[in-house]
Formats: sequence, structure tokens, C-alpha cells
Amino acid sequence: MTKGGRTASTFRGAASWKLPRHAGRAFVFLAAFLSLFSPRSPSAHEVIDGEQVRAALAAVEAADVRAKNAAGSATEGEAKLALGLVQVKTTEILNRDLAAHSGRLSFNGDSLQKSLAQRNLSPAFDDTIGRYRLPRATLEDALRLSPAAPAAPRARFALLKAGFYESFVFDPFKLVGLSADDLDRQIAEAQALAAAPLSADDAEEAAFIYAIDLARAARLAREPEAARAYAAKARKALATFAEAYPESMRAASAVVILKGLGGAE
Repeated sequence: MTKGGRTASTFRGAASWKLPRHAGRAFVFLAAFLSLFSPRSPSAHEVIDGEQVRAALAAVEAADVRAKNAAGSATEGEAKLALGLVQVKTTEILNRDLAAHSGRLSFNGDSLQKSLAQRNLSPAFDDTIGRYRLPRATLEDALRLSPAAPAAPRARFALLKAGFYESFVFDPFKLVGLSADDLDRQIAEAQALAAAPLSADDAEEAAFIYAIDLARAARLAREPEAARAYAAKARKALATFAEAYPESMRAASAVVILKGLGGAE
């Protein structure tokens, strides 16, 4: 993926400015943390049963019919928001099923995926990251049509999460399909959503993504001056997060990354 003439491979840290050695250990800790708590990590006994498949398909069909009937009307944006958020749920179900079964869909997971494909509503599987990518077009079109809709913050947050978790496999500092410009836009959106009318859990995750993306940008920036600027912002964001969410499991990761950036002892 290339935007603005830059790709992820060119967004590497310059040799003239590197984070301290203990920052490397912090980034390893972060990678381990994200591998445990990202959306691709299921509970040990999570399975998809037939009833869950039927309920998911019923929700998709209802939302799809509503969106089609609303085409060209004043309610099209909100109808597409509803459909896009249903697609968020079905994509999460498929990815949890993959993770629970060593990268292969169960019988029920496969049934759900095939039924979605028949309706042209199945997410695309990405071999590089080993999971299904969120279909973004419906949500993006809905937000263009109805940016102030009540469900708009939830839709924006779903897109933010997809952009973040789909941009790496295990190591968040090895970008997959994310350019420097993409990362900058993601940082701005995460910062905005951290103060948006989201649930407490979602607001916390948006603030965490914002802080971690700044640390990623500091690690990956080509120019030393830019790297230092990102690092300063990352230190502030990580410290703010750790103070705001002291009981969160993410706070421990934030503190370790902050120490790696030379911001705490």
C-alpha cells in the first residue's frame, strides 16, 4: 500500500537516531501484550454454535434490506451505519472462530462465512495477517452521508480498531499495509475518539491506540527530528493514559513503553 509516495518499508527509524536499548525490551513487551489482548485472541472455550450463526445472519439480512430500501433517501446514511456495524460483529465472530481453531474456521464459522459470501457481505481474508479484514466501504460511505448520526462515533471507533489491529501480525512495529500518512491519520482519529461519546471501555482503548501509535511513529520515523517529536508526544500520551486508567491492564504496558522512551523510572 502506497500513499503520498511512502510505504511502510520506507517509514523505518533512521540509523542516526535510535531509541535506547531498554526500549527494545519495552516494545517486545507491548507485542506480547497485544498478542494476548487484541481482538484476535479468543477465550479458551469460545465456539460458534448454530443459534449464533442464525442470529448473525438474521441481523445481516435485516440490516441489508433496510439499507437497500433506504438508498437515495434521507435515512440512507443511518441505514448503512446499521449495516456496517452488523458487519463489524460478523467479522469479529469469524476472527474469534479462526483464533479458537488454530487458524481454521469451524463448521459453524464456515457456514456463516459462506452465507455472508452469498449475500456479498463477507469480509475478505488476508493471508498476510492471517485473519479477516473488516469491510470498510459500508461504514465509510455511511459516515460520509451521516457524519453526525448517533451511531457515528461507534462506526468511527470500529474503523479505528480495524486500522490498528490489522496493521501488524505480532509485532506492532512492523507495519502491514499501513503507510506513514495512514499512521498519521490514525493518530489524529484516535486522539479525537478518546474524547468522543463512546463507552468507557471504548474511550480507554482509543486513548491506548493513540499513545501506542505515537510510540510506533517515534520508532519508525525516518528523520531524527520527527522521531524525537513523536517520542515527546508519545511520552505525554502514555503518562496521561497510565494516570487516567491506573487499574487497567493496559496501564502496565503503557508504563513499560514509557520507560522505554525515557519518560519514567
